[in-house]
Amino acid sequence: MKKTKVGLFAALAGSALVLSACGGGGIVSDGGGQGGGATSDSTATGDASGESVELNMVTMVQPHTPNAPVQNWFLDQIEERSNGRIKVNRTEPDSICKPAEVAECVRDGRADIGTSISDYTPQLFPTMSVATIPFMADNSQAFMEAIYKANTENEDAKAAWDDSGIKLIAAWHPGLTIIGTNGKVSSIEDIKGKRFRVTGAYLQQAFEKVGANVVALPANETYEGVERGLADAVSWTMDGPVDYKLMEQLKDWALPGAGVYTTFAIWLNSEKFEAMPDDLKKVVEDVQADLIAGEGMKAFNEATEAQCDAMLEYSGVESFTAWDESATAEWKDQVLDNLLAAWQQQAASDGLANPEKFLADYRAAYDEAAAKPDIVEDPVKKCIERFANR
Repeated sequence: MKKTKVGLFAALAGSALVLSACGGGGIVSDGGGQGGGATSDSTATGDASGESVELNMVTMVQPHTPNAPVQNWFLDQIEERSNGRIKVNRTEPDSICKPAEVAECVRDGRADIGTSISDYTPQLFPTMSVATIPFMADNSQAFMEAIYKANTENEDAKAAWDDSGIKLIAAWHPGLTIIGTNGKVSSIEDIKGKRFRVTGAYLQQAFEKVGANVVALPANETYEGVERGLADAVSWTMDGPVDYKLMEQLKDWALPGAGVYTTFAIWLNSEKFEAMPDDLKKVVEDVQADLIAGEGMKAFNEATEAQCDAMLEYSGVESFTAWDESATAEWKDQVLDNLLAAWQQQAASDGLANPEKFLADYRAAYDEAAAKPDIVEDPVKKCIERFANR
């Protein structure tokens, strides 16, 4: 299958400069082709008289979560910039393919494009599970750039994607890890003995290694689980206190510095992409470059800031703080080496030829991206500042 190569990261560099200078980027929380608000240089590039393409979309993303604006910005923009020649047939979350099946649906052609969590199908994406290791990334924009760069430039990763039959559009994490408790927790000493609801295999290990009793509870059962005393603390993202109402039961929230523990991704069926006219391929990859260069995180962050508003307005939340760097470092130093070794063993088992090389490439890409001036401010860190100043 012939691959079209476009200088995406050359485009990323240029897009990042434009984004930092002029902002922009509208948000459509529910999708539906309402217009994504392109950046100032994002004019339509598809010939309106050319061949049209329909993309059947499946997703696990719920419409009122911060992940929806990321997905929808991409979909809206490929429709708009193609002058309507690309049409995305959007379906309700989980209505066609369940979350764990989305990648397979895209791969086998039941869908053309899909959004889900990469962790569900590690056999297809052995490189993506690097995002599940805590203490590796706490800069959302740098993460989005680095995970894409490593997956498209590392030779073993490229081979795995070619074999999968899926084109990676973009990946991002659903927010930094925060913890909710009754009584402030500011160090690993405070974690010991507590019954923590935690998801993510490597994050669970990180909690267990410092003495937490990890409890497995589905998201929709956690509120009742805390109420019944099955868990007395949680590890989550900003969805936890707000969308799952856990701020009604847990009054103290903190950012421990564990960073990222999972990743969402948008995928496109490779054969479908290759069959597109060249000018529509360029539309897709131009929008992709802008998404990764900052528009995705700007859309995500705006929705997360609304979650912060809800926490600020709720009188039951007494604190939202960040751990001291020394406290985070103590936890990281105790667990990270073991987690990295476990990940390399698992990635090899899942089919990645040289996990050590991929890990080095990912870390180098992250460090390079994180060294650049911030395009966006992390909404969780910003929320903590707002709590301190209220």
